[in-house]
Amino acid sequence: MKRYFFIAVLAVFWNANCRAASIGDLLDATARQPGYEASALSVRESDLQRERTTGLLLPKLGLFGRLESYDSPTNLRPVTPTEAGRAAYGEAVPFSDNILRYGLNFDAPLYVRELYVLRQKAMLLQEKAETDRQLDLIGRQASVVSLNSALTYLQALESAIDARRASLGKTLDDMSIKVKTGRSPESELLKIQKTLNDLDQQRNDLDAKRLDTLREIHSLTGIELTAAAEMALAQPPDGASYLPVTAAQYNTDAAEKEVQRRRAARWPTLAVTGFVSGNDGEAYNTDSHIYRSYNEIALVLKFPLFDRTLSADESIARIQLEKAKRHLEQTRLDMAALATTLDRKIPVVEKSIDLAEKSIADSQSLLSVAQVAVRSGRMTTEDYLRYESDALAAQASLYQARQQKWQIVAQQAALYGTDLKGVVR
Repeated sequence: MKRYFFIAVLAVFWNANCRAASIGDLLDATARQPGYEASALSVRESDLQRERTTGLLLPKLGLFGRLESYDSPTNLRPVTPTEAGRAAYGEAVPFSDNILRYGLNFDAPLYVRELYVLRQKAMLLQEKAETDRQLDLIGRQASVVSLNSALTYLQALESAIDARRASLGKTLDDMSIKVKTGRSPESELLKIQKTLNDLDQQRNDLDAKRLDTLREIHSLTGIELTAAAEMALAQPPDGASYLPVTAAQYNTDAAEKEVQRRRAARWPTLAVTGFVSGNDGEAYNTDSHIYRSYNEIALVLKFPLFDRTLSADESIARIQLEKAKRHLEQTRLDMAALATTLDRKIPVVEKSIDLAEKSIADSQSLLSVAQVAVRSGRMTTEDYLRYESDALAAQASLYQARQQKWQIVAQQAALYGTDLKGVVR
């Protein structure tokens, strides 16, 4: 009883993990894989980078404490003339060998153009990270659709090979009878057997490719399939812009902001700074405790006069901008050429599908005639085997054309940034 229960548990576990999932399940699963989650974390990182640049424009407050020790008495704060005169009357003066300073310091930028430009750049990089995340997700979806279509092609071709083996097996049985009765030489059997062996080899090669395809789908989705998911085209992907070009445009805009930031480093900056400090010590002349407060607020204007690194940094940023512009131009050309090619391929592939379907019908008709002819001795075995091969080739052409159409759909979705969950069903 325990044995059957264990077998039942294994069966449930297998069905839950190795199943023929729907295409929707596969596409949804791509967004739950660690590789894609890294892209989502990059978006979060860019959000925090933008928050950081905003924080650079806000005041900074901090507490401080410091214990100072000197080899001669030192003032707790600058001494006024009235405090200095008290020493003659034996009063404690604010000088000590050991001083404890504590309080609050603050610093606030009033106008630092470099920080404003840096914030604009961070906003562009945030949008770029979101575009990259979308590119990653749609690229993974497109790979799943392409791999699933390849798996469908392999399965259909395997079925076609099995059908040809069944057909050849029947002919082999008929030929065996002829050989036994002496009406045909034994070499005719060898010809058919060799063709069967060739089909077995093709079938074995397809099994290896199918396993590789299943592994890649599992890597992208985390789902172990037993068969390809059924797919139907809901609507062809389309768009007014190319997503890779959008990503390259953000890179260029961010590089331009970096040039502006490097240039803004030459501008004057205005900030307010200050502190509120308490100072404790022991008067050197009376050995009594003394305390003095010392506060400051300052308006600071800085203007860089000479810094050679600023020119070098700006030159580097300009070169990076030119590189980004060239990459944008090349990406725009590549994507436009790809879109045109894909649009032109669609009617070609659809025509290939129509021609392959007609070729299958003709090949099946001719094969039926050839099967009767070879059994009656009116056709050689070699000619008959050619008809079997033609029938298989026609089916392979059809399945391959269908796979090519799905690959075009996947490429178009990645090109236009179209979510494939709305393209296939």
